[in-house]
Amino acid sequence: MNIFEIEKNKTDSDFIKKNGELELEVFADVIETVKDVPYLGSLFKLGKVCMNIKDWQFTRKLAKFLKESESIDEKTKKQFFDILSPKEYKRISEYFIHLLNAAEEEDKAAIMGRIYKERLMNKIDNDEMLRLCTIVTKVYLPDLKKLPDYLEESVNETIEVQTFINAGLIDNYVGGIWKDLPTYSLNEIGRKLYGILNESGWFYQ
Repeated sequence: MNIFEIEKNKTDSDFIKKNGELELEVFADVIETVKDVPYLGSLFKLGKVCMNIKDWQFTRKLAKFLKESESIDEKTKKQFFDILSPKEYKRISEYFIHLLNAAEEEDKAAIMGRIYKERLMNKIDNDEMLRLCTIVTKVYLPDLKKLPDYLEESVNETIEVQTFINAGLIDNYVGGIWKDLPTYSLNEIGRKLYGILNESGWFYQ
């Protein structure tokens, strides 16, 4: 399976986005109708469809991921696909599949979709995209709501601070030197994640 092939195929992509919110029992019935569609068929074991909870959970997360970039025109998406080498095309798709499987909450898949959208618009590069998505899978989701608290230097050493340091969103020293009284603020990658979430209005949801 390749996420980019699913996205490029409107039938497959529309199916995922339309049916990704269905309950398991309903979705298991619907999936029988598309078992011969090439890319969806490979996703759901082409030939004899074997629907299980893991398939269903992945589909829901993939739907949220794809929906975030559906406003991006096909020309822009094609420009992104065209600059990828065959190796990158395969690697990045596999990386996304791994991260979506690892995400314990569907909202994390939506955040990764927003990060992917930033890449399509050339606001970040491939390494930044994958780094940010990896960070999202590692951070306890409610902790991300605290990112705005560290736009400026703070002396509050909270549990969120430790999470952000471990995830690489805050450096454990400021300005390149150790301080007697440590302060904490988002580093460059932390500010990029904040900016993406803030632009989408996620902090107010």
